[in-house]
Amino acid sequence: MLKYLISALLLPMAALAQNMDYGSVKLLKGWQAEDGSYQVALEFKLNEGWKTYWRMPGPAGLPPVFDWESSNNIGELRFDWPTPEIIDQGGMITLGYHNTFVLPIRIAPEANGPVRMAMTLNFGVCSDICVPAQAVFLARLSGSANEGVALIQDALLKGPQTRESSGLQSIACTVEASERGYEITADLNFAEAIQAPMTVIEYTTQEVWIDFTEVETEGAAISASAPMRYYGSGEMDMDMSALTVSVFGTDRAVEIKGCPR
Repeated sequence: MLKYLISALLLPMAALAQNMDYGSVKLLKGWQAEDGSYQVALEFKLNEGWKTYWRMPGPAGLPPVFDWESSNNIGELRFDWPTPEIIDQGGMITLGYHNTFVLPIRIAPEANGPVRMAMTLNFGVCSDICVPAQAVFLARLSGSANEGVALIQDALLKGPQTRESSGLQSIACTVEASERGYEITADLNFAEAIQAPMTVIEYTTQEVWIDFTEVETEGAAISASAPMRYYGSGEMDMDMSALTVSVFGTDRAVEIKGCPR
């Protein structure tokens, strides 16, 4: 694996992460939107028998880590993750992807002028065993590249439903102290039931860690509870708008930003 990582750092961008055992990752430079932001994407092509992971894969997966530190003129980033598969990994449930998938990334410049993209991706890939992988992407974004447009547009349609499109009628979260630290519960009500829902609750910073949830359903109502740990200093003061609640069912998936008390 070490020789692969060294080779990746020395090759030109178009060849990065190609011909690895697991498959390849390619940068699609996309297009420039009317608001001046850039719509790019990463195209993952995984060989048969290999998988990689969603942003919060669960205790048996390796979450991807994106390092943008060496980039210039990047203001805000938005990742539009396609709906992951629910994977049974030796009796442990993880969230991830097989085969080919495209991860759209929207880049808003900090100021006028081109964006210099220098991004390192560290991620996990698994077949019979799981190993770390790395890919480095260098690009100058200026004007409209028109690269991979159809692939990116199709990927943007494969994401979960939003709060507005899901038929969500109400959502509320509560946090209580427990013997294990804290427990967080999300209560959701939909207009129509989601079949066999699996629910994930995320927080935007690493100060708060939330385990996978246990879910109870009654009709179109879902109650999901999970142990939560706080690793910050001082008293915990959670920003409830920084929570994301995702529900993955056999019929559809939903992603909700923010969960009021």
